Amino acid sequence: MQLVGFIATFLVGILGFFLFKLIRIPNPALLGSMFSTGVLSITGYYPSFPAWLVSFLANAAIGVMLGRQVDRNIARRMRELAGYVLFMGAGMIGLSLVSGYALYRMTDIPFSTAMVASSAGGITEMLAFGMSVNADLAVVAFVQLFRVVSFLALISFLPSVAGGGKERRRRTTQSALNRPAQDRFSPRHYPVLIAAALTGGYIAHVLDVPAGSMLGAMIASGACVLALGRVYRFDVRIRYAAQIGLGLVMGQRMTPAVVAQLGELFLPAFITTFVMLLGSVFLAFILHKLSRWDFVTCFLCASPAGLSQITVFAEEIGVDAFTASVFHTVRILGIVIVYPWIILAVL
Repeated sequence: MQLVGFIATFLVGILGFFLFKLIRIPNPALLGSMFSTGVLSITGYYPSFPAWLVSFLANAAIGVMLGRQVDRNIARRMRELAGYVLFMGAGMIGLSLVSGYALYRMTDIPFSTAMVASSAGGITEMLAFGMSVNADLAVVAFVQLFRVVSFLALISFLPSVAGGGKERRRRTTQSALNRPAQDRFSPRHYPVLIAAALTGGYIAHVLDVPAGSMLGAMIASGACVLALGRVYRFDVRIRYAAQIGLGLVMGQRMTPAVVAQLGELFLPAFITTFVMLLGSVFLAFILHKLSRWDFVTCFLCASPAGLSQITVFAEEIGVDAFTASVFHTVRILGIVIVYPWIILAVL
């Protein structure tokens, strides 16, 4: 019955994908599946199946997508990014503290709940931390989802506003296809790649690494690239399937308890999200001036949405998804490691 429930939900997600694609909503696979399955969850018709497995496979697929960008210059690239990444991580922690304090002052929410709800960490990680400090998890889930969905919707329109999205995608695709045949994976290499990615993702997941299934799969896939000295292709249909899978998981979190918070928390959540947006634009502008990267790339690196979702957007519009993933990995790790100590010191 769980398999039937999953298939039915995935079909609903596909329906949302095609609906959003028909009405030309950007990134329809993720946003469309999230909307359509969110309706199921809100109305109480979301079937029972192991959502963690869907999340694991979707994130592992995104990790494989990123792993193909690993090369022998990885150490040099990481050194070049280090200063920018640390600056952005510190900036996002500061933005989280400002947004959390603003939410606390505007509402009757306890301090711990407000600070956890407004942090730019991962939804799963902040819900887990919220449980440890007895925070109101419905409030945490609502504010976190509101911020993530708002930023995802905004980021979807970035390429059309900034221009050049199609050209970036075309250059990225041609670069992958122009590699000589002897430099690409042969069919016998793909089972090894899949096994390595799933193993690496599962180990990182078991060790409770933030976004571990994606990061573990990325590291394992990159190791395969380095060991074999070859690159592999990543079918766009797999990317769409991964996006729909992520949409299913996010849609499941749109529960009646979260919706019940809408009337009371909508305005404070909107204001704190707007504060974080202004702060993200400011940080992106500084990063743009320091690094001379294009502003779309800088804004993706400074956006406090989900790591997996940002990575998918970066890949879709032709931005360096590996760079974006490094920024967001450090952002989430920094908040998960540092932020709880700051809150506990105040309580």
